[in-house]
Amino acid sequence: MKNVNRGFTLVELLVVIAIIGVLIALLLPAVQQAREAARRMTCSNHLKQIGLAMHNYHDTFQSLPPGGLWAHDMPWATSAPASPNPARGGAFTCLLPFIEQATLHNQIDFASSASVHDQWADGPANTVRVREVIIDAYQCPSDTHGGLIPGTTNAAHNYSANYGPSGVSSAGNPNCSCAQGAAFNGFKVDNQHNQDNPAGPFTRGGNRYCGKFSETTDGLSNTIYFGEVRSDCSTHARNGWANSNNGSGLVSTLIPINTDTCYDSADAPGGDTCYAKCNWNLEFGFRSMHPGGAQFVHGDGSVAFRAETIDHDAYQRLGQRDDGQPVNLN
Repeated sequence: MKNVNRGFTLVELLVVIAIIGVLIALLLPAVQQAREAARRMTCSNHLKQIGLAMHNYHDTFQSLPPGGLWAHDMPWATSAPASPNPARGGAFTCLLPFIEQATLHNQIDFASSASVHDQWADGPANTVRVREVIIDAYQCPSDTHGGLIPGTTNAAHNYSANYGPSGVSSAGNPNCSCAQGAAFNGFKVDNQHNQDNPAGPFTRGGNRYCGKFSETTDGLSNTIYFGEVRSDCSTHARNGWANSNNGSGLVSTLIPINTDTCYDSADAPGGDTCYAKCNWNLEFGFRSMHPGGAQFVHGDGSVAFRAETIDHDAYQRLGQRDDGQPVNLN
């Protein structure tokens, strides 16, 4: 008798395809979660690197770096004319030598009339600006910018120095319809602190305030120093890590983690009359692409993930360096 090789029937083939489809549907979320866990771990390691660089900077200069720096903030600029006032970078520019980027730091002329971010990073070839240099340690792989901020040549960053629960004036912004210091869903401005005396460890501007660890009287482990930001959620963050106006020393804990007051978001909810994207007290918040929260590095260099559901009062306590109040995270 002749042997006949029997193949799959159509029904059997469809059953096999269906089983494979079910298996893929079951496995895909697990694969995606594993990938996000790996990205989050990398992000955490970058924050640890920033925390270590911050400590090495403090050991070297006996102070923290400024959040943002202009020529008039420099020690030798006490009698400088009002204009020009070129940008001198900020915290991330100052930390370059401590994250194995001394070569780039040495290319920068801090006494030049040109702003730091517009100077050449590859002299004498002069083909790449400082603002175009992608620094892996300043980026979180969970973000989707791909290294450069979309629509610009600015290298993105996903971390900012903490200004604490301090108010930021957005007065003078011609595109802003909201009152200075407008409240958002009950989260009002702390008027006891300002850019000359921030509630957090950092501010924007050099000689006005460069903090010291000793001024964090609440304890380094109880105080946020750097946290995650999204490059698409602030007009300042879109300037990139090398710019003095990149959000560092302005990002505050006034609004909850991952609050959707991004650059292109709609009007703020809750009956407010202002646009979220132009009220700086709402625009400058910590947020990430991680589901459920964001990561922070504290003054002692430890990294912690904080959930969006964290008690808001506890979040303010973590943001402030010297309020003398205990932090209850239960």
